[in-house]
Amino acid sequence: MNKRLFVGIVDLKINNLFSIYKSCLKASYKVEIVDPKKNFFMYDILILPGVGAFSSGMEYLIKNNFHEKIYHYLDRPNALIYGICLGMQLFFDKSYEFKTTSGLKLIKGKVVKFKKKYGNKEKINIGWSKFTINQKRNRGIFGNLEKNFYYHVHSYYVQPQLKSEIFATSIHNNQKFCSVIRREKIFGTQFHPEKSGAAGISFLKNLKKIKG
Repeated sequence: MNKRLFVGIVDLKINNLFSIYKSCLKASYKVEIVDPKKNFFMYDILILPGVGAFSSGMEYLIKNNFHEKIYHYLDRPNALIYGICLGMQLFFDKSYEFKTTSGLKLIKGKVVKFKKKYGNKEKINIGWSKFTINQKRNRGIFGNLEKNFYYHVHSYYVQPQLKSEIFATSIHNNQKFCSVIRREKIFGTQFHPEKSGAAGISFLKNLKKIKG
């Protein structure tokens, strides 16, 4: 019998956890909201979700010493951290959202705003789009899910310094951007699987393939 993987979800206090919690249960994981008082994380998968400002997310992580706990968690041989939207952006060196703010520095690169399209109107990505996996060797994990549509809501996107860490790309208003990243034990998506219906549940189920 396959082991039921244990998922911990970090509550940043700036997002609704109900959707991702329920989605992980539907994906057949054992799920727990992470207690900020815990000093050590023993989860098979740690999820850093997010809807909100980069600076607010980092402020909460530092205030509760989550950044150090995440670094220690990643020292474990079988650890996997998965960031969703803002959660993925927090992995990077810095963001230019409202002000320049340092991130967790797990991935070299930055978070930047989509270019304005019509005069002063901001270019915001809200809606459904597919992703294209960047390297053939990665298709064994999520290749069967490229045909699906996933829900995006953001006006900033990540620019990894290393192209090898761009797992997949998507397109918004004819601009190709990094929508999925991977670096060893670190994985992230700009889209929200918990808001993407059956396709999102299938995507979450496939996370276990990364762990092997």
